[in-house]
Amino acid sequence: MDVLRLAVTRAEPVEDHPVPDDFEVHIYVNGQEMTAAGAGMGMDPYDILIPDNRLLARLEPQTTPVARCSCGTYGCGSTDVTITREASVIHWDWLIEVPMDRRVTFSAAAYDREVARAGADTSWETPERTAGRLILTSIDNTLLSRTGLRVGWLQTKFNDRSQYRIALQNETHQVFVDIPWRGRNAKDLAAEAVSILAGPTKDWPASWHSMRAGGGPPPMACPSWAREHS
Repeated sequence: MDVLRLAVTRAEPVEDHPVPDDFEVHIYVNGQEMTAAGAGMGMDPYDILIPDNRLLARLEPQTTPVARCSCGTYGCGSTDVTITREASVIHWDWLIEVPMDRRVTFSAAAYDREVARAGADTSWETPERTAGRLILTSIDNTLLSRTGLRVGWLQTKFNDRSQYRIALQNETHQVFVDIPWRGRNAKDLAAEAVSILAGPTKDWPASWHSMRAGGGPPPMACPSWAREHS
């Protein structure tokens, strides 16, 4: 049997991806790290562990991304695995940029324990990442979807560390909701964010950006929303 270990670590900044609070999920099989050997960099925890643990082995096989390009973008470089539960074992079949040339097989009991442990581990989190987890796991996505938007990304603003930014998007626009830290802890900031997004869009402290050249505001925009220029 192969042995799996997961670890969330702070990503090393690179010239094309200077995100100050970037993390990656490293995947070790038999003690060897797989993401660097694959596409180059582990996936962000928000893409693989939070809000849904995409490494869980379910009754039906599923394909999950496990590595991205070292620039930080999945799709520029990609490694996927197809996870299959079969009796007392779990199989991984590597896809796209493969780190090894064979299927790996884990004890189902040991695999389930490690994946559950990694999903529940918050010891790596910064306050920003704690806020993000609480928002992602508490937001009412059904209510949000009525605006035509979904969460794209969320982090402290790169050029103003006093503001926490939630980027929402649809096919044509991005909408940015900025919430000041004001010395508050992550739990309080997340509670305000969830409350704001559950309320009417006219009350959102929002701005917008069109992903189409010369495009106007999104249909849910309010007069108080400013346009963001790239």
